[in-house]
Amino acid sequence: MQPTLQLLERLQAEFNDIPVHWFDGPDNNPLQKSSDKTYALNWQQNNQALPDQTIWPTNQLNILFYPKAKERLHWWLNQLSSSLQPDQHLWIVGHNDGGIKSLPKRIKDDFECVKIDSARHCTAYELIPRNTLPTGENWQHFEFHDITAYALPGVFSAGKLDKGTEVLLTVLPQLKGHILEFGAGCGILTSIIASQDKVEKVDAVEIDLLAVRSSQRTIRENQLSDRIQLHWSAGTEDLAENRFNAIVTNPPFHQGIRTAYEPTQLFFSQAHQWLKPGGKLLWVANDFLNYQDLLVEHFHHIELLTHTRGFRVYQAIRKYHD
Repeated sequence: MQPTLQLLERLQAEFNDIPVHWFDGPDNNPLQKSSDKTYALNWQQNNQALPDQTIWPTNQLNILFYPKAKERLHWWLNQLSSSLQPDQHLWIVGHNDGGIKSLPKRIKDDFECVKIDSARHCTAYELIPRNTLPTGENWQHFEFHDITAYALPGVFSAGKLDKGTEVLLTVLPQLKGHILEFGAGCGILTSIIASQDKVEKVDAVEIDLLAVRSSQRTIRENQLSDRIQLHWSAGTEDLAENRFNAIVTNPPFHQGIRTAYEPTQLFFSQAHQWLKPGGKLLWVANDFLNYQDLLVEHFHHIELLTHTRGFRVYQAIRKYHD
């Protein structure tokens, strides 16, 4: 059991007999009762959130797991405080090394922050609103070439083009046919790919709900909705095999406060399944990340296209016969 859940287990007697809404908690939470509901920004099997979710219902007790991105903390507090009723309670729990101990100072103007308990290097607080927080979601935007990208707080590449994608774009070839992008983020790379003359369609997969909503707006505002299909998903489970002419990715490798390589490693080990024989896999990665060994069985011509600014861009060709 995760340390934050171990801390909450000590407090379980306080919420065993009341309905709880869990926000951004771990998947398969053993403390969750059948009457409880989970609302998470990361795709989960038991998630009650919807791709177009803009109102977050609250209940007698609401438990928020402290987010890594501080911008996302304020976004969550804005959303929940607008729904919170006077007889409802809001708790927040997190790892001490994730920054939760600075929470009382960070939100002192808007919330009274009462410590409930601490254990397992984690802390739990109850938040009592002092003021009504402003409405709105604090959208950011930037322009790159002819594309305007929009992003909600904490979304990857919000506010400006990230270095990895910028390096990838310097060597991105002209693509054609049906393209898959793994990890859409704010939708900037998705939109640039879809704008290429010979690209017929782009399927983009994204696990984070705010990134999905950001990509949706970027795609809509740049009038590319007819060429892009966006999937809110943990992976590529709902994609047909042997469909794509190319896969392009700036893969994510962080989850919560730790580095998590497993989802991306799984994607690379299975990437051949979604490519047509002879299809291309293009990716950008930090210098210290090596996915090539996961590809040798099903790919050939694994080529380094560029190495600059701490990033490497590779291209590999799907074998015609494994």
